[in-house]
Amino acid sequence: MPIFDIEIATRHGETLAPRLANDLADALGAVLGADAGKVWVRLRALAPEAYAENLEGADRPYPVFVELTASAPPQGEHLDHVVQQVGEAVAHLADRSPENVHVLVQPAAKGRIAFGGKVAR
Repeated sequence: MPIFDIEIATRHGETLAPRLANDLADALGAVLGADAGKVWVRLRALAPEAYAENLEGADRPYPVFVELTASAPPQGEHLDHVVQQVGEAVAHLADRSPENVHVLVQPAAKGRIAFGGKVAR
């Protein structure tokens, strides 16, 4: 069950679209070829005063941070393809440039994550 934690650095006055989490879940599920209900998205807005880049002024980018946790994350060339597709889908839906979408793929969660009190093996 892939879990995407997505945090969008918002501009002053920017709000996230009401269905953005659903749209992201659908798009990321399509990227992974997942069945309905198998991709989870947790979405958060990061307020402008809670994000900074060193030596950046008012023209700084407002990036998106994506963290993927999966029992068995993609590997090798498939990982390259998935990360590119995730970045493009998130950029499109979050109204950001793909170069401002940063994806962190966590190590395999199998044996380290539990659902309903049962460790996924």
